[in-house]
Amino acid sequence: MSRFTLRAASFLVVLTVLSATACVDRSSEEQAARVCSATNEERFEDALAASQVGASAAGTGREIAECRCIAQLSTGDRDGCIALLDPLLRENSAGDWVPHPVLTGLMLRVWRASGDYERGAHLSRIAAEAHPANVDLLQLELSLRAQVEDEALVLTDIADRLEDDPRWTAQRVVLSLAWTRRMDYAQAISVLGRTAPSIEHPFALPWYEARIGAFAREGDGDAVRATFAAWREAGWDPIDLQARYALRVSVDHIADPEHSALALLEAALEHVDGIRDRNLVWGLYRRLIGEYLGWGQPEKALALYDVAIERVPLEGITRDEIVRAVARGSADYDPNALATLVLEAPPEARGGRWLLNPEPDQAPDVGYRALAIAGDGPQRARTRVGDHPTRWILEDAEGRTRASGSTWPTPGATTRVIANFGPAHTKPAHATAQSRAPADGRRRVFAILADCGDWRLTEYLRARGDLPFHDHLFDQGHRAVLESVPAFTAAAMQALVRPAQPQAAPGAIARIYKLGLELAGLESVGTNPVGFLSWVLPERPDLFETIGAGPVVTANMLLTHGKLDVGRQAELVGPHGHREDLPAPRAYRALTPDELARHPALDLGADTRKFAQTIAAEMDAAEAIAREGRVDFLFLRLEALDLLTHSGFSQIDGSGQDDGRGALLSAYRYIDERLAALHAQLDEDDWLVYLSDHGIRSAMQHEEDAIFVVLGEGVPPGRATGEPALRGVPKGLAAMLGVPTSWPDTGAISWLEVEGDENEASALASRR
Repeated sequence: MSRFTLRAASFLVVLTVLSATACVDRSSEEQAARVCSATNEERFEDALAASQVGASAAGTGREIAECRCIAQLSTGDRDGCIALLDPLLRENSAGDWVPHPVLTGLMLRVWRASGDYERGAHLSRIAAEAHPANVDLLQLELSLRAQVEDEALVLTDIADRLEDDPRWTAQRVVLSLAWTRRMDYAQAISVLGRTAPSIEHPFALPWYEARIGAFAREGDGDAVRATFAAWREAGWDPIDLQARYALRVSVDHIADPEHSALALLEAALEHVDGIRDRNLVWGLYRRLIGEYLGWGQPEKALALYDVAIERVPLEGITRDEIVRAVARGSADYDPNALATLVLEAPPEARGGRWLLNPEPDQAPDVGYRALAIAGDGPQRARTRVGDHPTRWILEDAEGRTRASGSTWPTPGATTRVIANFGPAHTKPAHATAQSRAPADGRRRVFAILADCGDWRLTEYLRARGDLPFHDHLFDQGHRAVLESVPAFTAAAMQALVRPAQPQAAPGAIARIYKLGLELAGLESVGTNPVGFLSWVLPERPDLFETIGAGPVVTANMLLTHGKLDVGRQAELVGPHGHREDLPAPRAYRALTPDELARHPALDLGADTRKFAQTIAAEMDAAEAIAREGRVDFLFLRLEALDLLTHSGFSQIDGSGQDDGRGALLSAYRYIDERLAALHAQLDEDDWLVYLSDHGIRSAMQHEEDAIFVVLGEGVPPGRATGEPALRGVPKGLAAMLGVPTSWPDTGAISWLEVEGDENEASALASRR
């Protein structure tokens, strides 16, 4: 064949290929037009029929895929849409593809739920370029990128994209709330900008609330009042602002120079008919009920409850608990009054047994009483009434839990408990005592404080077989039932972190307790109960400064803020007094699919999900600090458990058979497995401390019993005598690290003594 003929043939082949490609492109474009036209005209069945083939990750195949996916969503086939888009978006040719915002949001949520954070973060970044003003995509970008990048850097990066224009107010509010969640209130205020949006702006309310919330968390009452004044001058409804201010004073414990929180709430409710926001009405009633209970006025709380329940739902508060508060205040109330329980089990329970919680006059950790089921018919048991419900468990003949719940016995009367036999309870599978690294001659102490961690709920779940690592802690460690008076977080944290600070007189403490400073699920507590003494007292070293004065490195993760003076959050102190910030920990971490499979109740509801994600991030941080190895003493507080407790306690407060279900009890199980995982990161000669600041009596009132246990090499198993005061714990924590102090010793850890001068402490922890 001649050279000319070969060239001609090659040219014909190229023409043929180009012609075929053009035909394919035209065909694909025509198909995309048909599919998308049918979708736009809501002829979804036609769109689906026309798009059975042709979807791809490139060219017009993307249009076909998107329009088909929207048609699938419109006909209820969400799974089909995901199955179509997921593999296409994973192809190399899809690198720059940003689907319709609705579809992008769908896939980002799917990947976030499945833990595919890298892929989600990539799509969210390029989606931000394509749809910079989309607030939903911004929130998804933040949540996904924070899983694989430093969250503070992500927030800064996103803020740099924003323009100084009211159109970006929504984005600024999102970033401000994220900074507030990280407890960086200066950044939260700064990112909002100095100029408020007009009150007609759809995000004016969130902007002002975000700014006020950050100032409140800083403890800056003057700035809070100034912002409210500016808001009013801008023309906002004064009745609405009166209600919002009353709630801020009550919830955030902002000291008003003229009025108490109770008086402000009462005044706001005088105009309840003029309040258009039903959430404000709900909040006012709920807070005022709590204030009445805190001030020892349960009769007023009950009367207000009966009025409020006709207007708004009061989830988390029951009339029964207020009635019991009224009864406890009566002159003839007897917590030791006897009642009779009639326990009715199904025939299959024969050979099993009932378990009942300890009597009110017994310590909460003495173990459950057993009542054997010898034959058919109900069992009868005498019990005292007390201030807590009677919790019961039904086991089968093999010792497996088949039912459990709680009831309120009636004094001098008979109360029936009818148990419905359920499936045999499967105990958690996580290891209780995993192998750890060999001892290295250096003792580290990791202390985890469960805010509002309750002895009675813990023992209930242990008796069910739900907390295997707690069993290991209490069996092998040294425990104490601590007395925490007054039973609110600010007082407990003051005693733990500043033990050298003298305690307020009993009369003052009693008055502060009646103020109800921690009611109905506060995120934190307010005024330091002995703060009024600070101006006449010299500043004294706190727990971290004292332990960190020598060769020991301490880490403070107690979630301090303007309302809780316990040192700086995420700060290292030591060695020899050196101070520096820890790398910023995540504020939250989505639970993995495996975690959610074990604890599905932690994914039910936005608030529950947020609280669980906070606990996950905090325990992740503890494990990371343990692996890194630099820190000798970590003190970390799980604040979110308090929020879960107040929001979920009424569901298990004498409400019948619960079988251990619900978000609150699931949180205890999740913490149990996370404690086991943390323990596995520690060396054989490291010590783990688990404690709480107080317990829970009702959804509106704390209990004075607090948990304490320490586990480690050389720790004598057993229990402290009586109920040592919580204020003795800091001396023991310092002693664990070889630091002698003259702080109070209440007997919580009296077996551990350290010789030496507290001003020249020689720590046991030798530096590597």
